[in-house]
Amino acid sequence: MKARKERGQAAAELALLLPVLLLILLGCIDLGRMFASWVTLTNAAREGARYGSMHPADTPGITAAAQAEVTAGGMSGVTIGIVRSGTAAGSSVTVSASGSVSLTTPFLGDTAVPMRAQATMVTMNDAPTGGGS
Repeated sequence: MKARKERGQAAAELALLLPVLLLILLGCIDLGRMFASWVTLTNAAREGARYGSMHPADTPGITAAAQAEVTAGGMSGVTIGIVRSGTAAGSSVTVSASGSVSLTTPFLGDTAVPMRAQATMVTMNDAPTGGGS
């Protein structure tokens, strides 16, 4: 008879602890997704800045290079911003990528966490002066 009472006790303890364990599990999943998104945004900003350091006047090319990294990382809805100090050799180009990650934890509702990454690199050569892209 004692074994039956202990089985009931184990079921009651599981019922009390299961929501806490699931919350911890979902929190770990959310943290992992946020870290992966941050890495994707950082890589996108870095890749855009790298392209911009070699082609400082090619705004569509810089944006395309950053968007290619975002797509490869599986994110969507990312905004790319470009700031230049000039187009001559030795000036800098700063690329920022911003987006948001929706959390999967149920009690938080439809919460989106905004994320942003930025990279700055020095331009290696002068931009072409005649009608280049």
